[in-house]
Amino acid sequence: MQSQNTRVLFPPIGSEAALMGTAEYCARQILSSIYYDLSTNCHFQRNANADAHSNQVHNNLVAATVEFMDLEFRNYMVCVEAFKRQHGEYQALTPDNRFFSFVSQVGWQMLAICAHTEVFRRAFREADHRLWGCLLRRIQENSLSIMSYVHSRGMNWTKLICNVQDPLPGLPSVRAAIESRLNWKVDHPHHTVITRDNGLKEPFYNGHLQEHIDQSIYDPKNFNHRHQYDPTAKSFHTSQHGCYLCGNNSSCGCVLQSRAGDMVELTEYEGKGTGIRTLAAFDRGDILDVFVGELTHNLQDHVYPLTQSVDRQTPCGNNILCYIAPHRYGNWTRFINHSCQPSTQFVVRTIGDRVVTTVEAMRRISAFEELTIDYGGDYWTCPGKSCSCGHWNCRSKTKQTEGKDNKTQATRKA
Repeated sequence: MQSQNTRVLFPPIGSEAALMGTAEYCARQILSSIYYDLSTNCHFQRNANADAHSNQVHNNLVAATVEFMDLEFRNYMVCVEAFKRQHGEYQALTPDNRFFSFVSQVGWQMLAICAHTEVFRRAFREADHRLWGCLLRRIQENSLSIMSYVHSRGMNWTKLICNVQDPLPGLPSVRAAIESRLNWKVDHPHHTVITRDNGLKEPFYNGHLQEHIDQSIYDPKNFNHRHQYDPTAKSFHTSQHGCYLCGNNSSCGCVLQSRAGDMVELTEYEGKGTGIRTLAAFDRGDILDVFVGELTHNLQDHVYPLTQSVDRQTPCGNNILCYIAPHRYGNWTRFINHSCQPSTQFVVRTIGDRVVTTVEAMRRISAFEELTIDYGGDYWTCPGKSCSCGHWNCRSKTKQTEGKDNKTQATRKA
């Protein structure tokens, strides 16, 4: 039995199983790079009118995309015409032709979108048949995700194929592909959730859209006028470390610059609701983002709020500055689901002029993995709450077997 398991887990070098395993791994890496290249392309497209550098880079990216499409389209038509001269009629090409296989299986939309990325263009021309087959399948499985990704960022992929004349021998209708593009509002990317039935929805809480903000909101009304200033403002009483980014103890204005938010998407998970799927790999210690929301003095419930503590060592006294309530206003970090063996953790840091709580990677996180975090023991003491993460050391299992939870913390306290 052990030798059988060994053969399954570690196939012989050079065997078909080993080669397919390598191809699957490389296809996953290429797909992640496609998302990254699309994000970069959309970034320069948005800023093309703002500065000359972005405009030049965007023009170069568009030129490379158009050149690729023109060349592959001409090659396809040459093959079709050669077949007609030989057999006297048009006929669809064999699946070995990558232009034909991609358009017929995945569609014009995906070709027009993926062609904007250098990594796809190289894979199209250089990948062997195993890798190409694995990549084709992964793009097909993630087609709605990719389409939503570029749509929410304003990419106009239809320009690339709008002048192609229908009908084309053996290929689907171009016009039908353009007309079937997403009918979804162009909004912030984190206002869209990929559902389990391969659809789209918006994240709502108590009838209100959960809107994205870049930094926490301080409103004196949420503190019953007890504070006339932001309780998270950097001061001697709240921070002894200075800004984590520059080390300055005085006002510095630093802002965390992280692209992690561009490389995650809101996705429904069975039994969990909305969660976060990564689109890129992250290394241990990476600061993914800051947990933000409305700052409040009162703990409204035990579901969303996070305790914001001071960024200093205090042997006694109240270390709680306030609570961060992201029910209606927040960023993508509020949707990270719990796990008793999480991939990320909350860390209190001083960044710029505020004491904040960051979400940081505890280990190497692979692309397309679900991000998880530990909500803390007290979260699961609320009536009706039971963790179902499934890990061998799940706190709910421990509570059932031992009759108590030995990991009590403040509600989602960093």
